[in-house]
Amino acid sequence: MRQWGDEMNNSKAYFITRCALLCAVAVVLSMLESMLPAPVFLVPGCRLGLANLAVIIAIPVTGSGGAFLVVIVKAMFIFVTRGVTAGLMSLSGGLVSLCVMLLLFRCRHFGFVGVSVASAAAHNTAQLAVAALLMSDIRVFSFVWLYLLLSIVTGALTGTAAGIIIPPLSKALKIKSRTVL
Repeated sequence: MRQWGDEMNNSKAYFITRCALLCAVAVVLSMLESMLPAPVFLVPGCRLGLANLAVIIAIPVTGSGGAFLVVIVKAMFIFVTRGVTAGLMSLSGGLVSLCVMLLLFRCRHFGFVGVSVASAAAHNTAQLAVAALLMSDIRVFSFVWLYLLLSIVTGALTGTAAGIIIPPLSKALKIKSRTVL
């Protein structure tokens, strides 16, 4: 008889532990990012999206369910610390971005940078949609070109970081996943 229970209980414990760690990483990165001064040339509310790195990492480490949990916890943290509007923006952007990530990882034709750029564009577009709904003004979409350009830069940075972090992390955790490119 094994001292720590059967394999199923151990895998649940590993899943919960990995999710908790990635949620903590997302919250810390979100907090650190909010402390950075926003450059004057950027549109108000525009961020680098560092916390989304935890979501990208969560896909191979915990699967889609764990990544979904990271998105929800990150949005709840933003809701509590920055208010309802910021929380709705984070939740909408995070969920749409996660769907794009999962779809593109499944296609296996995109690397970390491609997935990250596409998910950043989806995140920003979803946030613009929520802003348009909250403000009852479709003119918010006049900024879409700027947000899409910024998605290329921020997505490339996040994707590069993911490409550096995920392969050795997957090897260390002995993860055999199709999502790890």
